[in-house]
Amino acid sequence: MKKAAYLIKKRKSLLAYFFAAGSGVIVQYLVGTSYCIGHLGMSPSAGYSIGFIVSIPVGFILSKIFAFNSRKSGNTKREMIKFSIVLVFSYLITVYGALLTLHLLTALFGDFKMQIPFKTKDFSLIGTISHFAGMGFSFIFNYFTHKKFTFVETGLFNKIKDYKNSRV
Repeated sequence: MKKAAYLIKKRKSLLAYFFAAGSGVIVQYLVGTSYCIGHLGMSPSAGYSIGFIVSIPVGFILSKIFAFNSRKSGNTKREMIKFSIVLVFSYLITVYGALLTLHLLTALFGDFKMQIPFKTKDFSLIGTISHFAGMGFSFIFNYFTHKKFTFVETGLFNKIKDYKNSRV
């Protein structure tokens, strides 16, 4: 029992980030795959992109409050800027990781779709798996970059400020 408590305490930020990112995944999947692709008939890249954009506030707020314990850091503006920098790479990983997975799985298994009761559009299991794969690749990247860059004081902004002041 003590060992389990020790492991939970040691991995608290990972577990909390899993909760925060999981909430973002739910928003991203419901908006991107279910609504944009499944209901509106958008292309996968457009649906993945819109889902990603809509999930950004969920990810930032929950990560800041729960995962990285920076609720009272006083650096929210800086964290938002660094979060945005990470988001550029995260977006590329999510969307292109999902598209690459979609192409690979479609080449391996074909493009089969299923009919779900009470829905007029077909359900693509391969499309869903691909979207979750892209989000999974992004999850790994985001956890480490937010932990080591976004929600910690790196001194980056002080260096930029010092550089600006030395040029004046």
